[in-house]
Amino acid sequence: MGTLPHIAGLTNKNIFLVEFKEPYVERNLRDETTTNIRSIIFSTKGGYLAYRTDKRAEVIKCADWSVAASIEGNIKDMLFSPLDNYFTVWEMFIATKELPQGKPNLHVFDIAKGKIIASFTQKNQTGWEPKWSQDEKLFAIQAGNRVLVYEDGNLERFTHTINAEKLHCFSIAPSTTPAYYFSIFALGKSGQPSVWRVLQYPNFELDKALVSRTCFQADKAKFYWNRRGTNILTLTQTDVDKTGGSYYGKQSLSYGDVKGNAGNMVFNKEGPVHALAWNPGNWNEWLAVYGHAPAKATLFNAKCDPLFEFGTGSWNTIYYPPEGTHILFKYPPQNLNSCAHVLLGGFGNIATGHIEVWDIRGYKRLGKCAAPDTTALQWDPRGECFLTATTYPRLTVGNGYKIWHYTGALMHKRECTDKEVLLAINWQPGTFPKSELSRAAPRGIEQAVIAPTGAYRPPGARNKPSTFTFHEHEKPHRPGENANAAPSKQAIKQKEKREARKARKAEERATGDTSPPAPAPPRSAFVSTGDPEKDKKIKNINKKLSDIEKLKQLKAAGKALEINQKAKIEGEAALLKELEQLRL
Repeated sequence: MGTLPHIAGLTNKNIFLVEFKEPYVERNLRDETTTNIRSIIFSTKGGYLAYRTDKRAEVIKCADWSVAASIEGNIKDMLFSPLDNYFTVWEMFIATKELPQGKPNLHVFDIAKGKIIASFTQKNQTGWEPKWSQDEKLFAIQAGNRVLVYEDGNLERFTHTINAEKLHCFSIAPSTTPAYYFSIFALGKSGQPSVWRVLQYPNFELDKALVSRTCFQADKAKFYWNRRGTNILTLTQTDVDKTGGSYYGKQSLSYGDVKGNAGNMVFNKEGPVHALAWNPGNWNEWLAVYGHAPAKATLFNAKCDPLFEFGTGSWNTIYYPPEGTHILFKYPPQNLNSCAHVLLGGFGNIATGHIEVWDIRGYKRLGKCAAPDTTALQWDPRGECFLTATTYPRLTVGNGYKIWHYTGALMHKRECTDKEVLLAINWQPGTFPKSELSRAAPRGIEQAVIAPTGAYRPPGARNKPSTFTFHEHEKPHRPGENANAAPSKQAIKQKEKREARKARKAEERATGDTSPPAPAPPRSAFVSTGDPEKDKKIKNINKKLSDIEKLKQLKAAGKALEINQKAKIEGEAALLKELEQLRL
């Protein structure tokens, strides 16, 4: 694998590659002579690129872009295993008079051996994908109400099964330990609730489940495991909310862990759950975007305690950079892994394409931009940039892609020409060295225009002053803090000191003087005059002179002072004269 990641794109005319360096030149990998290319995917580790046509699927080595394997057939979908050792394809299931039972339509291809090692029958394209453990020692596939588990790459005979009536779906945790965990979801029947469970391999008896949670209104479920495979979020949903309360169907979120702890999650804003994601760099944190528009975003720990409220915004998606990536700030903390960042975006039914990138350690917004009509978004493997794309057939006009820096600077854009459409685009996964883009934002090729948006106002309220105000929970803040409260005097004082230090250091760097500043001369100790009234006045004047000294330091550091602060400095001479008279 090279030192720079590639971008692979598919149009109706070719497959093109872009090496991620200026001037971002596209070169053809396949042209119009390879007809009817339907889709492309990179392998999990980035070692291979695969594409499929109506007649075959080909696997290409990314090291030299040569063909590593070719599988004949009308391939409709394809998948790589976690370690890039296996390539799986799915064909449409067809039954004929000669073969009324049909024939196997899911094939597992061993890339190193160059041959198909197993074939299975999966009639439905929805949920056809088999599952692998992260180390590829376990392979599992659903067959009706059973999950068949194979071991050590031997796919000729399964070794274990999970049996559950009305089994709907399952997943394997991305465990980093020798323990393997499975989650399953089974539909209820005859008024009985649906149920999801967590099982530990190879103890697949349902009564030995580590976690078992019931849900009465659930037609389907989606599992969200954390990076270590120790904690899980399960989002269950009905296709239709019969109460009419939600367009998305009724949803329910519950959580569990491999120690047996479990419970239901209730958010503090009503509405659908738009997106959920675990932080890949921190197994103990997850982020949710939820609630009626404007949606709310909150960071939680594994115990579902809120850590930070991002407020509300035009969001419905969450994109974390790949696992292990971080930004190298100018003054990085000791723990570089703490520099995790996340992208919150609003696409689809949110026409603005609003994007914000946040540092979730310092809880600061790093940048923002707008990419309307975005149908695909992906981080680069180093976590420095991301691309947005408008693809066909989701949108038939305005096809193309853009590359953005995490601060919101637009670095490159490419628009499709006449009679050309963009079908797909992917960034090559893998481990690549950091570049200067992780430290500083580049000069954007154009100013990103973010159109101001406002809440809908009925015709009768238009052209009139708005009475809308933000509530506390709609502004970014830590739980328990009052986001609307004015900062305290102590906080203002500390902020002024920090700004004065920064200004002083900047001035020293500009003049080349790095010697420490001379300490301020100490004021003489207070000596009583014997008159309590005079002593009180002297102490009061000394306090005012001390405040004036601080204001003079701020002024010397370049801090802009207010009118009343300037008046205090001008009154220093009168105070000194009064102090001298009091000491006589």
